[in-house]
Amino acid sequence: MFSDLLKQLRAEKGVSQVELARAIGVSNGNVGDWERGRSKPGYDALVALSRYFEISAGRLLGLDDSLENKRDDLTAYKQEQGLTCDGSPLSEEEADLIAMFRLLPSHEREDVFDLVYFKYKKYVEKKMESIYWTYAEGSGDEKSGPSQGLDARDGTA
Repeated sequence: MFSDLLKQLRAEKGVSQVELARAIGVSNGNVGDWERGRSKPGYDALVALSRYFEISAGRLLGLDDSLENKRDDLTAYKQEQGLTCDGSPLSEEEADLIAMFRLLPSHEREDVFDLVYFKYKKYVEKKMESIYWTYAEGSGDEKSGPSQGLDARDGTA
């Protein structure tokens, strides 16, 4: 229930009703009414509360907070795992990617794997079949397009 959650959050933060009201730009009476269940905050106050307590508005409203739980699960998962690659510890970014990948359902994992494989293969093999590479950096022999230069275009090749 919103009133109980608000009391709990305020207590955890160690602020009074007056301090909370001042911080989010409402009257002291509003906070008291919310905590007694007499009224609920409007949109602007809900946004301010969400930012102040650094939680989702959905959680404040008592909606499904499974995303919050998943974020907590992800953090815990990363901490329990000693993620390494080739004997070296993974950076925080790499560990995040691995942990998120492991939490995906299998059909989503396949899509992510295919995308990463495609990007890796294109990078490693320096695929030059794309028209992009005709204009891309440093090939040294500048070309005017897929026809392989001006001579080919003008029919003088």
